Amino acid sequence: MSYGLYQLLGWLTFIAAFPWLLLYSVCTGRYRQGLAQRLGSIDVPERIKGRPLKIWLHGASVGEVLLAKILIKELAAIFPEAAFVLSTMTDQGMEVARKQLGDNVLCIYAPLDLAGIVDRAIQRIRPSIYVCLETELWPALLLKAKRSGIKLILLNGRMTERSFGRYQKVRSLMAQVLSSFSMIAVIQAGDAKRFIGLGAEPAKTRVTGNAKYDQQADGMTQETEETYRTWLNLPQGHPLFVAGSTHTGEEEMLLPVFQDLKKATGMEALIWLVAPRHLQRLAEVEALFKDRHVAYDLFSQVKSTTRKADIVLVDCMGDLAGLYSVASFVFCGGSLVDRGGHNIMEAAIFGKPVFYGSNMKDFQDAAELLESVGAGFPVSRPEELTESILYFMDHPEEYHAAGSRAREVAVAQQGSAKNQAQMVKDVLAENK
Repeated sequence: MSYGLYQLLGWLTFIAAFPWLLLYSVCTGRYRQGLAQRLGSIDVPERIKGRPLKIWLHGASVGEVLLAKILIKELAAIFPEAAFVLSTMTDQGMEVARKQLGDNVLCIYAPLDLAGIVDRAIQRIRPSIYVCLETELWPALLLKAKRSGIKLILLNGRMTERSFGRYQKVRSLMAQVLSSFSMIAVIQAGDAKRFIGLGAEPAKTRVTGNAKYDQQADGMTQETEETYRTWLNLPQGHPLFVAGSTHTGEEEMLLPVFQDLKKATGMEALIWLVAPRHLQRLAEVEALFKDRHVAYDLFSQVKSTTRKADIVLVDCMGDLAGLYSVASFVFCGGSLVDRGGHNIMEAAIFGKPVFYGSNMKDFQDAAELLESVGAGFPVSRPEELTESILYFMDHPEEYHAAGSRAREVAVAQQGSAKNQAQMVKDVLAENK
């Protein structure tokens, strides 16, 4: 596909869909927030405009926003004079960005990838460099930025086999886009092979590891942990089973696990905390609980009132790390169903052994690392998860040792964010 055809199809789709999207937005309230920004009309405050160096990072949603937070910390240490702009695609990503980054970073909705709209956004922001996170490859934005003299770099690049197959269908366009980057940092060798297969220059493609593993646990103080315990009415010694980043079908599989565990000796006080990956699924999960006649509380409510139920449904963003820190047992979702898994190092950094399903292809490197030291435990079915947790209930010393090894592995993987931030410095120094 040529760039011209991509733009033609994009504009035709936009013109056809916009009236219906506008009506849908008015009726439901969805997509209303940030509409002007999505159309390229971005108000840039003077505190951003006046900085000599402006770094624009873009990440699709919550996971990439948390990655951006890690990278911004490293970049700010190198460039104290820099202003940072972070764009994201989703309301959830925006909620987390504003909560985690505050007023120090200009958080915006990403403009639609259409000529004219991206021109306006670039003109408003005037970045020195555009940092693409993972695989957010938007041709119009990237090629316009390149033509405008803006440096481009891709960090923490990942390319699954499934994505590679899709991108191959538009390889000529992808080759044009990928060749515009001054540097591409990818997570592992397989990612490098796939990026190069789509047209990235081998000399500009480096394997740097996963910067998401640089999440620090030291920001989680004892006081913060006690806050989460207070919210959950969770005294020391009471078991907490956290199921993080769950997807459709997983709550239904995990509910019997919780019910069976609760019948076990010493687990009568067990609390199950469920954190769906996408908040738009809350109604779906609530319907499941109501259909099964199980009582539950919403996490947003237990923050201000006393927890009454033994099941807590997380209905807000940005708390998963804190909840992992006080968990007794952690299951990482997206893995009992075919979603590729999620970042199990987020729990491992808190010294938690991690349980997950057999579908971990997006985080296979992390799974292999934890499994190699006996700190990651794949299960092929829910009953196996129950059996594994009950085993460790009877062998607490073995479980504690696995947690120590989990943290050691997670800490050993850190450092990629610092290296990737240095690559940004190197790119900015080119042709000065």
